Amino acid sequence: MPAIRLENVSKLYRMGEFEHWAVQGIDLKVEQGDFLFLVGSRGAGKSTLMNIMSGRVKADLGRVYVDGADVGEMKPKEREQAFSSMSCIPQGADLNRAETVYGNFSEEVRKFFFFRRRVVNKPLADKALGVVGVPDCGDTFPRDLSASECRRVLIAKAILNSPAVLLLDDFTEHMDEDTIWDMLHLLNELNRKGTTIIMSTNSSYVVNIMRRRVITLADGEIVGDVKKGRYGYI
Repeated sequence: MPAIRLENVSKLYRMGEFEHWAVQGIDLKVEQGDFLFLVGSRGAGKSTLMNIMSGRVKADLGRVYVDGADVGEMKPKEREQAFSSMSCIPQGADLNRAETVYGNFSEEVRKFFFFRRRVVNKPLADKALGVVGVPDCGDTFPRDLSASECRRVLIAKAILNSPAVLLLDDFTEHMDEDTIWDMLHLLNELNRKGTTIIMSTNSSYVVNIMRRRVITLADGEIVGDVKKGRYGYI
């Protein structure tokens, strides 16, 4: 399973003449099998940092290493391979309402030269759905599920192929307490079996009940890194 290392990483966003450094000078190492929370006020840089670690966004400055290899020096296919063992649920992620749950689990595969078809491994999907507590819903449309059930389906989709690293960006937002509790038990079990968990949150309840490594961000910089930390303690 890959370790992730960031050296002096910064990301700049531009909107016309306006410039904003979302993260600046980030040095961070995530060990294999780690479980950490990214905390900080809105706009502190949590989502940008999550996106850089998951390969969704490229850093403008600094270096990102996955399993010891410099991502910036990789060719596109090598980069894709480096991040293939990671699964990320980005902030604001949602299900495709026009598809069933199975449809949301499907992927396009090339058939011959031009034709593509969508396939889903239903036994694997059913297993993942059972793990997160929403079995027998594969043929159901998201509109017929509660908001919390939809969040559970997103988790099932993320763990479908047993990723080595699972990144969850502000995922507990709009989730009821029972679902949060179930999810924390699941994440704890996944981590116990070796999955690296990286989770950004504004929930002091989630952070304080888990007492894992806590990285605190402020104005795009790391201001705290505490093992078995609590929310707000740097």
